[in-house]
Amino acid sequence: MASSLLQEARQRAEQAGLNLFGLVRAERFDACQPCDRRVQQLRAGCGTVVVLGTGGRQFWQRFRAQTDGPDGAAHGESPAMVADRFARRLAHDLSHWLAAQGVAGSVVEPGPRTPVRFSCLGESAGLGVVSPVTGHLLHPEFGPWIALRALLLLDGEPFGPITNASIAHRFQPCCGCSRPCVTACAPRVYDGNGQQDLLRCATHRDAGNCETGCNTRLACPVGAEHRDGPDEHAHRHTQPLAQLRRTAGLGMWRFVPRSWRV
Repeated sequence: MASSLLQEARQRAEQAGLNLFGLVRAERFDACQPCDRRVQQLRAGCGTVVVLGTGGRQFWQRFRAQTDGPDGAAHGESPAMVADRFARRLAHDLSHWLAAQGVAGSVVEPGPRTPVRFSCLGESAGLGVVSPVTGHLLHPEFGPWIALRALLLLDGEPFGPITNASIAHRFQPCCGCSRPCVTACAPRVYDGNGQQDLLRCATHRDAGNCETGCNTRLACPVGAEHRDGPDEHAHRHTQPLAQLRRTAGLGMWRFVPRSWRV
């Protein structure tokens, strides 16, 4: 029963366009995380985490086809923001289907108020490895051209016992690499040891630089054939800028206390 339930859940996610699907045992993950970043802080009784994501161009193409390419102008949103909302709706649909099968759970979406590290969960779920150079999650096929869309925090182990899915022991793309991702970044946001200076990034971009895309992602040789198309990359690149400005206190946010910006 558990294996058939898992198989159908995977198929439903794939059919909806969420082509990255991984499982994490909550207790094992939480044992390696600070208290305030554990999934069981978000849902007591959570035993299983389903990590849902998209890789490559498939999701964007399907989204544009299914929604007739809305630009989100009516809501003051970019196409990337509409696409993210569309992906979250798919995650909620999957959660509702699981609830109908007797599996209780909740959906957690990425954002500044979500304490768990999505990239670490993605690595634990076998969806890639966190780069020791940039801190980005790199998928073995899609490289940095992925997005983790949502988590499903499920009670107990409805799919049965979960084995360790990490591929970090055999997928080490940054070892021996010349690190073009670091040198491609004009404001030197990355120190090459996994640390990011997001304030430097925010200030650089707020001044009107790097408007059409992230040179660091473009320079990564892993999964280069799956790079976003120009339109998608430009659209997706504009969305984080609003959050960077908010976090860094740039523009109108300089008048807002820091405690209200996070």
